[in-house]
Amino acid sequence: MAEITAQLVKQLRDMTGAGMMDCKKALLETNGDIEAAVEFLRKAGIAKAAKKLDREAKDGRIEAVLSEDGRKGAMIALSSETDFVAKNDEFIDFAKKLAMLSMEKAIASVEELEKISLGEKTVSDAITELIAKIGENIKLRKVEYFDANDGGFVLQYIHPGNKVGVMVELSTSASGDERVRNLAKEIAMQIAFSNPVAVSRSEVPQEVIEKEKKLYEEQAREEGKPDAAIPKIVEGRLRKFLEENCLLEQEYIRDSDKKIFDLIDDTSREVGEEISVRRFVRFEIGAA
Repeated sequence: MAEITAQLVKQLRDMTGAGMMDCKKALLETNGDIEAAVEFLRKAGIAKAAKKLDREAKDGRIEAVLSEDGRKGAMIALSSETDFVAKNDEFIDFAKKLAMLSMEKAIASVEELEKISLGEKTVSDAITELIAKIGENIKLRKVEYFDANDGGFVLQYIHPGNKVGVMVELSTSASGDERVRNLAKEIAMQIAFSNPVAVSRSEVPQEVIEKEKKLYEEQAREEGKPDAAIPKIVEGRLRKFLEENCLLEQEYIRDSDKKIFDLIDDTSREVGEEISVRRFVRFEIGAA
């Protein structure tokens, strides 16, 4: 049996938001395996949020940049240890430079961007230099680049405080219509608020679906449901999961009587052109 230390219990509590006693019990049940303990708490309905604890990434800033024609965009997440550094002018300026560099070089990965030259040094070396100057750990956490080169446009939304950022690409021939632009803004804000996992059901990774099904089956068994009823219970809970986590099926945050696909259909009819969400990305400082 692994030693269940107070530090391990605190780490699990920080990851899940569960109480100290529940965390200790979960660790005892899973022989000190913290990832298994997170799943244990989630199955029991105790965990409030399963997120990875990473001291270096608990704060930071998101920056995004868009091309003049609105067809290309880039977004980066640069992490720091404290909000104080995240609001530092030099840190902000550096984050903006990285976003611009990502768009100019069409780079969509951290590893690739770190190798690119920024002045006389690489981005990786520039980060090391900034760490030495500011005195905190700084890490390029995420990078994304979109290019709507075959029709449509890119729109970005950075929530006040620069802790949550969204970049969405819409496919349409009516990209210049203000109604379509307003729709894109509403969709971006929806993504920021509701954090969907995919645009539609067909894009949800199979491993995610299988993991959810297994979880719901185990929950049903622990609830004492009869074996014959479990498949239908799993199906119902999975359907609810997909409705809540697929963008097109989510309830519109401004009008719960509408789904996002209704919002898109309404605007498509108004402008007389088909509109679809091609892809999106959502960054959140401190999230996995």
